Amino acid sequence: MQCVYFFIHRRTKLKKQIIMKAMKSLGVIAMIMMGACTMCYAQKGSLTVVVKGVKESKGSVMIAFGDQSNPKQMAYSMVPVTSTNSVMCLLKDIPVGSEGLYVYQDLNGNHQLDKDESQIPIEPCYQKERVTIKEGENKIEIRLIDVKEMMGTK
Repeated sequence: MQCVYFFIHRRTKLKKQIIMKAMKSLGVIAMIMMGACTMCYAQKGSLTVVVKGVKESKGSVMIAFGDQSNPKQMAYSMVPVTSTNSVMCLLKDIPVGSEGLYVYQDLNGNHQLDKDESQIPIEPCYQKERVTIKEGENKIEIRLIDVKEMMGTK
């Protein structure tokens, strides 16, 4: 009788140990999945860019935000220029963090920053290597510069 009790008691104890190990494993798996879900949810923000220094009321202001080495992941926008005051542009759903901001006024409508033979921009432009985006709304005011004019070669 004592052997049967010992056998049943030992068997019950083994079941409890197996159940406890399974619960621990499930807990670890659940924690890993929660961490993965948190990492999958990327925080996003928006960036309002107020562009000043528009030289002529023609063409468009072209804006790009992100890492230039990965152009497919960059945020882009194009805003028609209707006056020489300021132009406002909104970039939505951009990842939180610090990236580059690139802006130029496309005066001739060819959708690229025109440069001279020395690779100096001939259209008004602006570049900042690190603009920090926080979750929610962000705003930056920039001024386009005419590089040729600034160098005194225009």
